[in-house]
Amino acid sequence: MHLVLQLPGFPLQALRRWRDDPPDLPLAVTDPVGHRHPVLAVNGAAWRAGVRPGQAAVQALARCSGVVLLSRDVRQEKSAMQALLQAGAMFSPEVEATSAGVVTVGLGRSRERDWEGLGARAVEAMRACLLEARAGLGPNPDLALLASRRARPVLVVTEPSVFLRRIALRDLGPPSGLLAVLEGWGVRTAGQLTALPYAETADRLGPEAARLWELAAGRVERPLRCEVGEVEYREGMDFEHAVETLEPLLFVLRRFLDQLTLRMRATWRVAGVMRLTIQVEGGEPVVRTFTVPSPSADAGLLFRILHTHLESLRLERGPSGVVLELFPGVAEATQFQLFENALRDPNRFGETMARLLALTGEGRAGVAVVEDSHRPDRWRMATPAFQRVVGVREAERDMTSGLPLHRFRPPMPVRVVVEGWRPVRLDSAAVRGRVVESRGPWRLSGQWWEAGGGWRCEEWEVAMVDGSLWRLRREEGEWYVDGCMESAVVRSGEGMWA
Repeated sequence: MHLVLQLPGFPLQALRRWRDDPPDLPLAVTDPVGHRHPVLAVNGAAWRAGVRPGQAAVQALARCSGVVLLSRDVRQEKSAMQALLQAGAMFSPEVEATSAGVVTVGLGRSRERDWEGLGARAVEAMRACLLEARAGLGPNPDLALLASRRARPVLVVTEPSVFLRRIALRDLGPPSGLLAVLEGWGVRTAGQLTALPYAETADRLGPEAARLWELAAGRVERPLRCEVGEVEYREGMDFEHAVETLEPLLFVLRRFLDQLTLRMRATWRVAGVMRLTIQVEGGEPVVRTFTVPSPSADAGLLFRILHTHLESLRLERGPSGVVLELFPGVAEATQFQLFENALRDPNRFGETMARLLALTGEGRAGVAVVEDSHRPDRWRMATPAFQRVVGVREAERDMTSGLPLHRFRPPMPVRVVVEGWRPVRLDSAAVRGRVVESRGPWRLSGQWWEAGGGWRCEEWEVAMVDGSLWRLRREEGEWYVDGCMESAVVRSGEGMWA
């Protein structure tokens, strides 16, 4: 069994998804690339007024002066076609993009027996995507395609001979010369053609007539051309006029998210990354990429991420269009250890972080990450790695060995008395007294290849009379106290560090 999903007036349906036109308004889609702007599709109101596909734009206006001519949008058609393919993939992995607005699904391995109900579910899935589809089911792809053209909205062909008996030959798509010969003989339906002997018809009219006879008899079996392409979750729109406030942009983005997440949930996927492209009137587009802390297909949650960013976004010119893309991610499924715990709601935490960054500025909120440099106390602020869980063994391996250092920020200036190039006495607000033991110096340097000449310093660790341990740093001739190492010091013959 095969299922064909068809979108009548495909170019017009792709455009009307995001338009709120009254049902009695005549609409027609034209192709601006054509020489005379031919009409590609019309709605019911335009059809009743005499506008037909194939007419030139001037002819359509002559038939109906109130018809609204819309330019074809290839981007919207691609998005609608993706929705159609994903709806077909809900029922079988054998999906063929037959033509623009037509998808054929092979149901050979399906255990479904309620074909009428299956077609109704497919039509309902497309209606949820703001598209009106027709579903035809038949024993082979060509019969299912013919059934979809006559479905209102679902038609199941169980007896091909009865169904094909009154089908016009013109609907089977024969060559024009062959059609003229057959109509000259008075053969105008598939039933009249199959009443003729097959062998004699093939001998007189050739192989094209033989294939048309088999098609009229419902005997043509062809394999589906299933192309495994990249699935896109993308919606876009060009505005008629540049928007001046945030509310229209948020309204459009929310509708985009409702549709994209609906398609993701239908294929059991979640969004891991979002990319927002804002077309600016007379300027370069603004592109922003957002990583979802915990991949999700919740439209409200994803909308809050976009809303938080747009509240702080400032543009010199008004947006003239917007494109939103969702990229599938891997849903969280982590097995924690006994004493490990995760954030209760990583997405809410990510939203809070985004609001903090909007208030404080980029790079001023997050977690401290040590820079890949040997320079002491060099770090930066980074966004937390929500999806990375550090195991017990890895955490133990990452732990720094040695005594904990209580670092002063900024480092405290100190006056140092040096004898024999070693510090013997300190005088500062934090520490004052005689040094009983010292270790060092440890000389460090870096960035010597840069224009500024880089940096260089030396570090010392000293023990005072009272048993406290301190770290000193000498840089550009000045001494500083970097911090204090507090610990229980065991005195022995080897010194304070025993």
